[in-house]
Amino acid sequence: MKKIIFLLLVFITGFGFAQSGAEQCIIGKKAQYNRLQKFTDFDYPGDQKYDVKYYKLDIAVNQTAQTISGSTTCKAVIVEPNVTGIFFDLANSLTVDSVFVNGILASFTRGSNTLNISLGSTLNQGDVFSTLVYYHGTPGSTGFGSFVFSSHQGTPVIWTLSEPYGAKDWWVAKDTPADKADSADVWITVSTNLTAVSNGKLMQVLDNGNGTHTYKWKSSYPIAQYLLSMAITNYSEYTNYYHYSPTDSMPINHFLYPENLNSNISQLNKTPNMIEIYSQQFGQYPFINEKYGHAQFGWGGGMEHQTVSSMVSFGDGLIAHELAHMWYGDNITCKDWHHIWLNEGFATFGEGIIYENWYGKSSYDNYIAGEMSSARNAVGTIWVQDISNVDQIFNGNRTYSKGCVVLHMLRGVVGDSTFFNILKSYTANPSVRYGVATTEDFQAIAESVSGIDLNYFFQQWIYGEKYPKYHSGFSKNLISGNTWNLSLLINQDANTNPVYFTMPIQIKVTRASGDTTVTVFNNSPSQQFNIAINGEPLSIVFDPNNWILKTHSTIVPVELTSFTAVLVNQKVMLNWTTATELNNHGFEIQRKFENTDWATIAFKSGNGTTTEVTNYTFEDNISDLKKTNIYYRLKQIDYNGEFDYSDEVEVVNFPDVYSLEQNYPNPFNPTTIIKFNLAKAGFTSLKIYDVLGKEVANILNGELEAGHHQVSFDASNLPSGVYMYTVSSGSFTESRKMMFLK
Repeated sequence: MKKIIFLLLVFITGFGFAQSGAEQCIIGKKAQYNRLQKFTDFDYPGDQKYDVKYYKLDIAVNQTAQTISGSTTCKAVIVEPNVTGIFFDLANSLTVDSVFVNGILASFTRGSNTLNISLGSTLNQGDVFSTLVYYHGTPGSTGFGSFVFSSHQGTPVIWTLSEPYGAKDWWVAKDTPADKADSADVWITVSTNLTAVSNGKLMQVLDNGNGTHTYKWKSSYPIAQYLLSMAITNYSEYTNYYHYSPTDSMPINHFLYPENLNSNISQLNKTPNMIEIYSQQFGQYPFINEKYGHAQFGWGGGMEHQTVSSMVSFGDGLIAHELAHMWYGDNITCKDWHHIWLNEGFATFGEGIIYENWYGKSSYDNYIAGEMSSARNAVGTIWVQDISNVDQIFNGNRTYSKGCVVLHMLRGVVGDSTFFNILKSYTANPSVRYGVATTEDFQAIAESVSGIDLNYFFQQWIYGEKYPKYHSGFSKNLISGNTWNLSLLINQDANTNPVYFTMPIQIKVTRASGDTTVTVFNNSPSQQFNIAINGEPLSIVFDPNNWILKTHSTIVPVELTSFTAVLVNQKVMLNWTTATELNNHGFEIQRKFENTDWATIAFKSGNGTTTEVTNYTFEDNISDLKKTNIYYRLKQIDYNGEFDYSDEVEVVNFPDVYSLEQNYPNPFNPTTIIKFNLAKAGFTSLKIYDVLGKEVANILNGELEAGHHQVSFDASNLPSGVYMYTVSSGSFTESRKMMFLK
């Protein structure tokens, strides 16, 4: 609530442009939906026995009593056999006075936010019927809701916002976006000091001679139930025009509170240009024979009511966002709220298109980078799994930002020309134009236009979760002349759904002669590409144009994760492990003593390029070496001769004292390592005893050299319990406890 109030204040003071259009859009929708969750049952997806063709809302608004009265007419066609009754969605807070079916008084009952009507006869598929319902009452609730009575500067202001399930709070509706009416009339009766704004064209203002006017608005285009609206107050009107041909224009009617009109005219004057930009990129404005407009209301956001967006303020982002909805959301409406990204993701992307056209590609890139930052915080699939939850439907990170980024990525996959042809074809396609769509509908059109199988793309981005986390590295070698082989390694961290992402990836290669860009198709968690490059590759940039929602890090040529040296029985055991290898020829093993230089004592071949964890071992026999400290390091060498050194490890040759170390692991099952040190050579034994002192194993009996020793003990044949292990050599004897757990 505090955020809403703040936004209203900054609007009044003329600084209402801080938030993006998507952010402000979310605020209002979440607020009203929270009320719906508390007070409304969900009867989704409405009665499917009929197809709505026409609505007429004839409603008188009493701002003093904060009530409404009037009627809803519905004309529809039966789509199932043997239908004797139907239902509409209508909040129980509204009282039904009478119902007529085809002009004949009909019987009805009330359910949980439903109106059940007897048709009076049996109708079959294709039969047309008309209902007329008279009703009255207090719609919605005070404060936030689908029908709000409020005020500004002492003047009443009344508005509606029905998305997603709020139409039933104030009129008799089939409350699902899947069933659009082919046309609609909205008649609003208000006091003569108020102006009533709605969808479509204003056909007449009727003076009723009793201190009221009736505003008659007509929508001749198909319209979803949640897009029918009212906005009522003492509006000041400002009109500019979108000139869509040398001789034709469409009015853009702006209805603002009188105290706010003059300070916002410069912003309102940006609207025609926005319509022009969208018409070029998406196809002609879809309601060209009616209007576009804005009606100011009191919520902290915006709502894309068809042909007249309800607006709290008039920043660039909010104007652009709600306007884009005229193409995506109003012209083409998501069939159900599972696919709301087709509305909100597209409108959020539209904001970026405006910035790109106004300020250039860098502005668009910055905008998308911001949306990507939000999208990385998205949880779950873009396809909304729980459509009864506001945080699922109107999730800013997922529905808005990630939905926007999906379109950006599609643009990168198919290229600019094809991408905007896809959008225009989608807008104009008769199967969805002025109708409803699912993700599959959009995918089919995108595939048809591009000629590309995009199933992998939509499955992972719409029905999958998260984003790829890439790691890449490269090596190079001269093939002949000035032709080089660029060996590119791309790894992905494991994901859940999908396990890994499939995407074309651009790689910019820097050469002395200039940059070149290549594209590779990455479709596995680890993949190596060998690319012939004219000129020596000096460096690479992964996804230089930021087409992909991702994180990325650079793979070092050889990632050494461990390197140890242990003295055992007059031998030094060297062990090292690599996580990845890129163009790895192998390792020189180098040794030195105190006050000596490094000397190469052996070479161990590498594995070329691999993402498999690899373990290496080498045994250095030092039995003929004098007592001293010994140092080791690895020199990793690429096939092209480039090299790097590991850190040094130190080994102390010959212990000065006898000692017995604690076994590891402890407790253990079934094996453990026992280490001990001998200051002198001699006969040595290692025995195992149970807690009663009974010998249960004799591991070692024999002569051993001075030095560090270790043995492995397997207790598989023993019961669980506590045991003692004892080392004896000459006069030295020591024991320790260990625990075996099966």
